[in-house]
Amino acid sequence: MVSDNREPSAKAQHTTNRPKIGLTMGDAAGIGPEIIIKALAHKSVYSMCQPIVIGSPAILEDACQFISPGAPPLKFNIIKTPMQASATHGTIDVLDSSSISPEEICRGTIDVRAGAAAVKAIEVATELAMRGELDAITTAPICKAAINRAGFPYSGHTEMLAAFTHTPDVVMMLCTPEALDSHPRKSRDHAHRDGVLPTPSVIPAVTFVTNHIALADVPKHLSIPRIVNVIRITQEVLIRCGISEPRLVVAGLNPHAGEDGLFGEEEVHFIRPAIAQVETQKGTIDGPLPADALFVKANQGKWHAVIAMYHDQGNIPIKLLGFGKLVNVTLGLPIIRTSVDHGTAFDIAGKGIASESSLVAAMVIGCRLSVKRSLVTDNR
Repeated sequence: MVSDNREPSAKAQHTTNRPKIGLTMGDAAGIGPEIIIKALAHKSVYSMCQPIVIGSPAILEDACQFISPGAPPLKFNIIKTPMQASATHGTIDVLDSSSISPEEICRGTIDVRAGAAAVKAIEVATELAMRGELDAITTAPICKAAINRAGFPYSGHTEMLAAFTHTPDVVMMLCTPEALDSHPRKSRDHAHRDGVLPTPSVIPAVTFVTNHIALADVPKHLSIPRIVNVIRITQEVLIRCGISEPRLVVAGLNPHAGEDGLFGEEEVHFIRPAIAQVETQKGTIDGPLPADALFVKANQGKWHAVIAMYHDQGNIPIKLLGFGKLVNVTLGLPIIRTSVDHGTAFDIAGKGIASESSLVAAMVIGCRLSVKRSLVTDNR
């Protein structure tokens, strides 16, 4: 376990122009190893960062069978610290965190050993990021049932990282790399100011007030401080990424956003007061609005980000708009963490057909956020 609450060192930021990105292997019985190998077969990945895989060398070597036929063979460089990484295309740097082997697991099944190995990789990556030896971590998917059966009482990566870094309040964001880039938005923003809703070019980001909890428990987890915190963190990350006046919209919890208490009072007691508390000196905040209608307008460019009240309220529409291109970003941590927008995909594990696109997008955002953090640190 991560043993203390140290702030991450700035040391890693100055060792190279390419940030060091730690890739955790994920569940060895799922598609994680396969998509990592496929992603690192791209030369472009090495031009933007120094990828370092944290996991089992044996599992990763076995996954090399899934790269494109005719592709040059990949070499493996087993390292003990990120400083030993070669960061060269064609050579995969692996920090060995687990001795699990392909013979010990059955792909496509819930496996306690795979769950334990996945948690260990995340522990190691978190510790390295907290020490400043990694600029960001990008996580391959884990199986929640496997880690729970292995004795780790976490409902997902987000909750695990919050515990490992001793962070009481974190926020999950789903977005594409373009959603955190101010440049592609210029024409869209001008069109919005002129009163025209353009054809969408950038899928809006979504952040969540609650995450991995039962739907029946969502109302009791809503509070004014929590909603205020999610709004402010969403504003901050957009501003840091160059969107100087972010436009946000907050979804209601109930049908038709409660109809002024007719279908529920959460909007009256929690959501509206939270919106009223947040300073809007930069940008705007609309809501609470009915979730069904607001996603239509958000996809037309009216808002940069949507604040959803619960998991499926935000996940279903945003994944319909951009599945495979989305990235999960954990906001509020003392480290940078990004992840894919999908799970372990046990049904296709070992078939060689899993796409690495979301993992590559997650690495892009990890690199971008690490550079933004470095600029903020350097300019203090």
